[in-house]
Amino acid sequence: MFSLLVQLAYFWIVFGKLAFFKPKNISDGQPPVSIVITAHNQYSDLKENLPYFLEQDYPEFEVMVVNDNSEDGSTELLQDLSHLYSNLSIVNLNQSLNWFKGRKFPLSLGIKSARHEVLILSDTICRPVSKSWIKEMVSAHTPSSEIVLAYSTYDTKSKMNLWYRFSAFYDGLFYLSMGLAGKPFKGIGKNLSYQKQLFYKHKGFSSHYKITVGDDEIFINRTARKQNTCIQLSPRSKVAVVKPISFANWLKVEKTRIFIRKFFKTGSRIFISLFNTTTLLFFALFVALLIIGFDWKLLVPLFGLRLVSQYIIFGFAAKKLNEKRLLLLSPLLELLVMLTDFFIWLRLLFGRKNKWK
Repeated sequence: MFSLLVQLAYFWIVFGKLAFFKPKNISDGQPPVSIVITAHNQYSDLKENLPYFLEQDYPEFEVMVVNDNSEDGSTELLQDLSHLYSNLSIVNLNQSLNWFKGRKFPLSLGIKSARHEVLILSDTICRPVSKSWIKEMVSAHTPSSEIVLAYSTYDTKSKMNLWYRFSAFYDGLFYLSMGLAGKPFKGIGKNLSYQKQLFYKHKGFSSHYKITVGDDEIFINRTARKQNTCIQLSPRSKVAVVKPISFANWLKVEKTRIFIRKFFKTGSRIFISLFNTTTLLFFALFVALLIIGFDWKLLVPLFGLRLVSQYIIFGFAAKKLNEKRLLLLSPLLELLVMLTDFFIWLRLLFGRKNKWK
């Protein structure tokens, strides 16, 4: 019963913030913006996706690309693109200048080189779903906000895309709902905006520079507050990962995501762990009680109560995020995501130390 009560509290009190969110008045200001993207040997991604960022419908913005020691022709491609797009800014980084592994140093360099105060971060493997992407992201900023959290999805055209989309949606339920509840704990670096002065105020990534992954998520976990964080849920504010990804590579991404949690604040870790633990416990107890012959007439209504709650909350939340064709399979997909995360967590806990390159 305890597991069920906790689950219902998450569904209706926490996730309900996203499911039943009503947009407030948005800002009509259009300050200049710097989009910051890092790239390392990603010629094809730059060629296919960078124009979607450069051709946004917005009065004044630059796309700052930090070319991190690419040797695949990316340098020449960016140079050619700079002749076509006056709003493309390039920083070419040499190997000898990058003292740390990962993208923290290139990203820091891009932020510091950006000309404008309002920053939007994204990735070469993504595309904005609309030419109004910048406008929508900026409109969520208020006079007191320093951070805007938004949503990213998958549009890889692969057979596993439904699974990838659900995993992104499930993750979004947590960080967007908690942001709306005034307890922001992370953002997704593929679609994230913050003020340049916030980066300087907290000395960039210096507090976790030895961690080679999770730059954006850990930075937001340590800087986001109710007073300085806003949420943008407009369908036009989304970005989508369009680069094909294998299931093995997706598992590596998930492994990194779960690994990063250990560096979150204690309250954030408890919030995530409590839901995950009670979810697995609820299903395990339901199956165990059925096996030992417990009265199914008592068990089925309790299971049905959670199931109906899930369908209602997931349905409204998916509509808010413009995620289609997820609802019907969501109970099965949720369980599979939970089990996947659990086995990844076990491997991280008992496996050999990972170098996290």
